[in-house]
Amino acid sequence: YVKDGDWWDFVPTSSSSWYWKKICDTKEQIKQVFTATEFCNMPKYSVKLVYNKLIGSKPMVHWDKMVWNRLTVPKHRFISWLAIQHRLQTTAKMARIGVSSTSDCLLCGQAPEDHEHLFFKCPYSSRCLTDLKSWLGIQSSLTTLQRGVRQLSNSNSSKFRKSVMYASMVALIYLIWRSRNSSF
Repeated sequence: YVKDGDWWDFVPTSSSSWYWKKICDTKEQIKQVFTATEFCNMPKYSVKLVYNKLIGSKPMVHWDKMVWNRLTVPKHRFISWLAIQHRLQTTAKMARIGVSSTSDCLLCGQAPEDHEHLFFKCPYSSRCLTDLKSWLGIQSSLTTLQRGVRQLSNSNSSKFRKSVMYASMVALIYLIWRSRNSSF
């Protein structure tokens, strides 16, 4: 209730408390996606409905269960999250912006180091992946990082086995990146 005023148009004074300002700021965010009539005429207020309307529709990702798996180490999660989104600073990316003089792979030196090469076209990372697949008993051909993520998420393994495979793949991504960084 706002005395002699309308809540929808209310603006807090500069002397208002921080939490009152925060509540009013949240109202302003809600005003971006709802009209006053639409918001007030909801049959029953639903946090889920308001939240989904605020964030909008986002595309589904196949890597979330792999990266944010409870068995993975936090620093492995972070590097894998960057790798899956092609956000790691590879030499090819650094050469494009003029920071590096070469774009060659630091592990093999045979091709430009981009995400596709580093995970898993490079002979070094390909060998590591082959050994990991052998150790885990994976028969499918995980030739790229994106394909590997999709195949692991679609496997018919038990929930625990999938978690172990996810944690192993995330650790492999981290260790390849760490090896690449130590070969500077």
